[in-house]
Amino acid sequence: MRKKEYHKKFSVKTKLWIMLACFVTILVFILLFFNFYVNPVIIEISEATVKSMTSKSVNSAVQTIINNTNLYDDIIQINTDAEGNITSFQVKSVLINRLGKDIGKTAQQNLEMIGSEGIEIPLGTLTGIPMFVGMGPEVSFHVQPIGTITSTFSSEFISAGINQTNHRIYMNVTASVSMVLPTASRNITTNTQILLCESIIVGKVPDTYLNSNSLDEMMNLIPD
Repeated sequence: MRKKEYHKKFSVKTKLWIMLACFVTILVFILLFFNFYVNPVIIEISEATVKSMTSKSVNSAVQTIINNTNLYDDIIQINTDAEGNITSFQVKSVLINRLGKDIGKTAQQNLEMIGSEGIEIPLGTLTGIPMFVGMGPEVSFHVQPIGTITSTFSSEFISAGINQTNHRIYMNVTASVSMVLPTASRNITTNTQILLCESIIVGKVPDTYLNSNSLDEMMNLIPD
């Protein structure tokens, strides 16, 4: 009888150890699966979504601040000589700096509003298996914008025909967004370039400007 009871106790302990080992193995497998398969999918989709959110926020801010005004004439002054030849371009730095701050502040508010909605990804997509992409219920992940949106300006000159040049001014926006992932948090920095305004310039543009892509380099720049 004692031998049978001993074997029974031994058998129960063995089963418990086996069950525990199986549980730990499954848990480790799930964690590894999330780390190597699920997280990369979340990060890839989230980065694309965040970039879209940032672009949408900035575009909306630009439309709100500019309000269909003739922005180019407001921030750029073209000086010509008596014969009508272009002698210099001047950027109205006070106005463009104020514009950058206003757009950045409004874009930040828009981004926070959109970010509060979070990012939803179908469960099948999280598996990383192509045949399951877009299938299953959607899993929501929280996106919390942090920091402030910073902006810089740049410009370019493009030939638009005989004696005509298209001058474009861009706003380059950098935004930092923090995402709360299943196993960790991740910060994403996005860079968005927005065409702020453009104008067709009739007349020969000096080579000094054609070789300058930065508004900072253009400010009060007068060729010899």
